Amino acid sequence: MSGLADTSRRRMNADGNLVIIRTPARLHFALIDLNGSLGRIDGSIGLAINDPHFEIVATTADQIQIESTQYTERAGGILEKLQAEYGFPGINLQLVSEIPPHSGFGSGTQLALGIAQAVNMLYNLNLSVADLAEVVGRGGTSGIGITAFERGGFILDGGHRYPDQKSSFLPSSAAGNVPAPPLLLRHPFPAWELLIVIPRCTHISGETEIQLFKTLCPQPRSTAEQLSHLILLQLLPAIFEADRRAFGAAINEIQTFGWKKVEIDAQGGVLQQTLDFLRDNGAMGAGVSSWGPAIFAVGEDLCVLKEQTEAFLQALPGGGSCFITRASNVGAAVKVT
Repeated sequence: MSGLADTSRRRMNADGNLVIIRTPARLHFALIDLNGSLGRIDGSIGLAINDPHFEIVATTADQIQIESTQYTERAGGILEKLQAEYGFPGINLQLVSEIPPHSGFGSGTQLALGIAQAVNMLYNLNLSVADLAEVVGRGGTSGIGITAFERGGFILDGGHRYPDQKSSFLPSSAAGNVPAPPLLLRHPFPAWELLIVIPRCTHISGETEIQLFKTLCPQPRSTAEQLSHLILLQLLPAIFEADRRAFGAAINEIQTFGWKKVEIDAQGGVLQQTLDFLRDNGAMGAGVSSWGPAIFAVGEDLCVLKEQTEAFLQALPGGGSCFITRASNVGAAVKVT
């Protein structure tokens, strides 16, 4: 923690109760059904991880004050929604650590829920995470980020009724007022190390993401059937039995078809090149989180693979970064002082 951050905490604590929230990030493995022929769409699988993370420090105030490197405007919009709904006077908000935006880590949901939880705790609103998610408009496509924040672990959600609950294939940012999907499964993830690799390439978001959903959906029914089979009879048993090799094989297969292939192709050649490098150098499995560019890999000796990957990234035109983390099986940590 920097001296500036410590000074800011002392200053904020002088104004009122201090709340410190550390969120996980989330990996989004896949959207299951973008066809809708069974009367539901979306459906997601994913995982909460310890890093990267937001550390949010907040205290009560008479006005809104935000200190952030990348999220000042976005945090302000979230607080405006919360203030309009609950009428609190203000908040001093400091983002000490930040998840990289538009990189595949679910930064939007973790930021929104982290800020909402800070308001909830400071002003004793006694709201559930589900209540907060509804107010800040999260969960319109995937429920992974909400459960990752609340409980952590490996997560499977059941998507949305189609078309009466959600009438389009659009992402949550453009889908309108759509409720969060039902949670079907939350299970602790094995204590495996995970190598996170972030090659510097395209960041898919906003209008680009919307147009891809508009032009490439609905997807064929057969892709949803293939992915469902893979999840039910390979990925889930691998997690329950802590079988890293079977888990890696399932993750590798997911990258080769359906919407995940769309997401990889949208990034261009660097992402596929990085996936191939990881598998060729010892990763049992490597997959892209959401639109990327974040990639996660599992294997037996990730320290060696990390060193090799750092050299590989340095040779890329845009470079990149990598680090080792593990799953978060507890979700966000909240401290009130």
